[in-house]
Amino acid sequence: MRFLFRWAFRLLILLLVVGIGLFLTKDALAKWWIVNEFREQGMDAKIGRLEIGFPLNSTVAASDVTIYNLPKYGGAPMLRIDDLFIDCDFSELMNVSRRLRPHFRQVRIRLTEFHLVETRAGDRNLISLPDAVAKSTVELALDESPLYFTIGNLNFSWERLKFTNLSDAEKFRAVSLNIEGYTVQDIEKLSHLRPLFDKVAAKVTWKVLLQKLFGRLFNG
Repeated sequence: MRFLFRWAFRLLILLLVVGIGLFLTKDALAKWWIVNEFREQGMDAKIGRLEIGFPLNSTVAASDVTIYNLPKYGGAPMLRIDDLFIDCDFSELMNVSRRLRPHFRQVRIRLTEFHLVETRAGDRNLISLPDAVAKSTVELALDESPLYFTIGNLNFSWERLKFTNLSDAEKFRAVSLNIEGYTVQDIEKLSHLRPLFDKVAAKVTWKVLLQKLFGRLFNG
């Protein structure tokens, strides 16, 4: 009996040590997993800092994040994020009445640069922004489409936008957006993001690029 007790106690200590070790290295493990997921898709990513709050129904913070384009889009950096902070509510994922839409109590994102690339065949590395976040295309033109997520408070900054057409180097464009700390609250459908889209559109004077960014919202 004492033998079993001693080994059970040793096993408990071992599990405790392993648990503490995993907790202390959770950020490094999460960073490795995220980068590996991108690489499995043929892309590359670099994350300078990643901190995951505890318990999981908490926060995620990252900085110095770079996501690279697929080789077919040139392989250059697609997205540079200087600062990202998300206050999550993971319990909402289990709420069937919300149709599994995750809720973020607070999101702060500072984009240093986004690089939109179009191939010779006309493929783009990102569909239009409204199509990327809206759940339905039927109501898209009226801004009434629900989103894949909901946000209580969004603080958004965006420094630069680039556009490259791989079939014509002369179609390269670089736009300084200089949007700093723009705030939108209680975001549940596309129309709630329209003021932010309008602010970005006011900085983009090239109509072709505007249509590639926002599709039907800014056509015509």
